[in-house]
Amino acid sequence: MNTWEFDTTVGAGSEIVTVVYEYENDGETTYNESIKEVWFEGRNVIGLFSDEQFKELDIEAAMRFQNHKLNYKLEDV
Repeated sequence: MNTWEFDTTVGAGSEIVTVVYEYENDGETTYNESIKEVWFEGRNVIGLFSDEQFKELDIEAAMRFQNHKLNYKLEDV
């Protein structure tokens, strides 16, 4: 399993969190992509999100990862 990280904001206070996105790579494409962890102030807070909040974050992560793959060689992902 490989990981890729990015920062984003969440919640009413727009707090900055680091999302750890995991995926597998077969050399041609990526698959089994999902959020592994969400870090805030040194703690993994993934369990604090409601289903709706997590789905929104998962959609954002998937879109950001697709953009990342378009801008970098697959080998670098």
